[in-house]
Amino acid sequence: MAFSTLFRSLHISLLYSTLLIPIPLYFYWGIVNQLGPDPLRFIEHKYGELGLIFLLITLSISPLLKYTRINLVRYRRCIGLVAFYYIVSHICVYFFLDIGLSIDILLSDLQKRYYIIAGFFAFITLIPLALTSNNFAIRKLNTKTWNKIHNFVYIAIILSIFHFILMSKTWTTELYIYTGITIIILILKIKSSKIYRKLSTYSRAVISK
Repeated sequence: MAFSTLFRSLHISLLYSTLLIPIPLYFYWGIVNQLGPDPLRFIEHKYGELGLIFLLITLSISPLLKYTRINLVRYRRCIGLVAFYYIVSHICVYFFLDIGLSIDILLSDLQKRYYIIAGFFAFITLIPLALTSNNFAIRKLNTKTWNKIHNFVYIAIILSIFHFILMSKTWTTELYIYTGITIIILILKIKSSKIYRKLSTYSRAVISK
């Protein structure tokens, strides 16, 4: 049993390490000027995009299990935290390197740039999820409370997509894909909710009368 636990721990640690490799790699490429004419902007955008991608993967795990029987649940916490680390890296590049820790510029951006407002609130929404993504929090919080906290991830993904849409000057193929996946995830979430099931049952009862 101890060996099995150790193997799972090493397995997840290896996954963390592998998924987080682009953070130092892109930073190094930026330092050696391998990322085009504006490496700072490239890194900032890439970290944010990877955070969005891993957030979408995290939210896709439950639908994949339900509709395709592909079980990736054991990796959900890991991938969700990886998404958070990319988003933290995205914000750190903006705050430390882009605006140079200037609170005045930050407040000005929050007033003028709506995509920064959306991104800021998406990040704030994700903080309690990251803080409770551990066994200690699961033991201390009851299941109902823990699930309520982690349902905020759907608010975070909506805000993140708005952040990406408002920031983008044109609709790229990637943006269509991310938005489409988000819409599908939200529809499946709504369909699986208790309120939706109750409304569907009530509607069928009314129609049958």
